[in-house]
This record gives sequence, C-alpha cells and structure tokens, in this order.
Amino acid sequence: MAIAAPLSAYETAKQVQNRFADKYLEARLINAPGITYTPNVTDDTTFLASEVTLGTAGYQRQIIKYDLTDVSAYGDDGVGLATKSTIFAHDGSGTTLDFTHAALVWSEGNVETIGTVTAAPASATDGTYTNIPIDVTNGSGTGLTVDITVTNSGAATTDYAVTVHNAGYGYAASDTLGILNANLVSAGITVEITGDLTFSAGTVSSNTDAGKLFSTAKTTNAVSLVSGREAIFYWNLKLYNIAVV
Repeated sequence: MAIAAPLSAYETAKQVQNRFADKYLEARLINAPGITYTPNVTDDTTFLASEVTLGTAGYQRQIIKYDLTDVSAYGDDGVGLATKSTIFAHDGSGTTLDFTHAALVWSEGNVETIGTVTAAPASATDGTYTNIPIDVTNGSGTGLTVDITVTNSGAATTDYAVTVHNAGYGYAASDTLGILNANLVSAGITVEITGDLTFSAGTVSSNTDAGKLFSTAKTTNAVSLVSGREAIFYWNLKLYNIAVV
C-alpha cells in the first residue's frame, strides 16, 4: 500500500530554491464565468485564452520575481516563499474591467539589466526619476519601466544611468529601447524639445516553461472594476514535504 514519506528539510528547501529562485511569473486576470479550474481536466490553453484583453480599462499583466532570499526557512511541514503582491488598477475610463480568476503563468523575456545609453537630450535636470515607462522598442516586449539618474546636467550620454524598475516581459537582449522626448519633458527630466533617450536591453530572463500555467485562484464572485478602483492579490506559495511511496 502507499505510505506517506516526508522529504528532508534540506531537500524540500532545495526544490523550492531550484524551481523559483531568479524566476519570474506573470499575474494575469482571466474572465471565465462559470469555470472552476481543475488540473488535468480543464484545458490550460483554453482557460488562458479567456484572459482579459490587454489594454482593456488599463489592464496589463503584472510581473513578480522570486530571489533566493525569498525562500523561507523550513517550518510548519514545508518551505514557503515570501509574500508577493500584484495590483491591477482601472484606468478611470468608462469601460469596466471584468474578471473571475487571477492566474500565475511562468514568464520570460523579463529585462534584468539595461545596456549602454546611446542617445539622449543635450541637457537634463539632475536627479533620480522612478518608474518611467518605456514607449519605444523594436521588439515585442511590454511593461518595462525604468529608473533614471541624471548627473552633470545630462551633458553626455554617460550622464544618464538607467536601471530596471519593473522587468516587463517578452523582451530580447538585442532590443533597442527608448523614451520619447515628449515623455521626458512630461516627467520633468528635461526641458529640451528635441532628443529621445535611447538604450538597449542588457540581460533578459529565459524559461523553458514560459507560457505554462502555474496556478489560478477563482474570485468569490465575478469582479467588475470601475472608476479607477484597484484589485490587489497577495500570493503565498509553499511546498510541503510529503512524498508517496
């Protein structure tokens, strides 16, 4: 007969570390009324095809990353991960944001580092500017935002330090990225009326499981976000140490 055999604390921790450390997941909203997801019964591809259309009332996928430091010590018969949160905000338009499930999907093409700045305005205001969206790319990535630090009044391209704020997804290391001059002006970075900020993606993540469903949670009732309201999900993941032999 089958009996439960506990894994060691070491083995349980290593499995969590190997599976999650330095990996990214996409939090998606699914609108599938009447569907209760059942593993190996519900078709994953069909289920994920019910994702809310990107851009609807401002909807965008949210990215979470787990680092090695997010892996907890063994306790309560398992090893968990630090709690992560994702926020989906309605854009205030007249369109409702309707969904019935939140799902986690393995991601890739997440930007981890930024390459060299190759073009910039002739001058800018010294300071650090956070969470600035990328609005130019020659690839298919989306969702990347950056922090920009300007020194020496932005007199040269080397006076612009660009780092990742939100990693986005779907980028390639060869992608050319940029922020249009008008948006640099709007962010208060420069008053120059010409000159975009252009740079490349540095390193990006890869994952052979990209696009595969990890988990999904059904909301108690169907949700309709309106008037700039937000939905926040807290993700608490844990691997328990039970095997069957």
